[in-house]
Amino acid sequence: MSRLLEFFLGSILMTVLAISLMVFSVLHYILRAGRIDDCAWLSSAKTWVDSNGDGRMNNGERPLGEVEIHIDDVQNQRSDVGWPTITDKNGEARLNALVVMLGCSDVLFEVYANPPDGYRMTTPPRIAVNRDVLGSLDTENVYYFGFTPDK
Repeated sequence: MSRLLEFFLGSILMTVLAISLMVFSVLHYILRAGRIDDCAWLSSAKTWVDSNGDGRMNNGERPLGEVEIHIDDVQNQRSDVGWPTITDKNGEARLNALVVMLGCSDVLFEVYANPPDGYRMTTPPRIAVNRDVLGSLDTENVYYFGFTPDK
């Protein structure tokens, strides 16, 4: 009797696992076919003290940490679509955004930095990131923000 019970419970367990695998496979196919994964965007930002105020990162200019970086979805009028991030001691931050909608070919992001207290920007305050029909969001870029101390 116990072998029959073991066989029965084992069969039920195998059936549940098989059904779970099929459901997971179907969901995975649907999400990939709907191209939701194409809406993910990854890049990075770099902030520095622009000692000569020329808006370009030159040798000898030190990184600026603790700068808050934001990403807005301009096309859909949504702010902070990625988590706001703060640059590390090397002035670097990873940026990511996920726009949850199908067919994300018309996405226009803006990346911007909040100037820390006592600093003003020497670079454009907002940088547009446009996804064109070729899918330019597939390549990772670095967005630079320079700051000079207020006098």
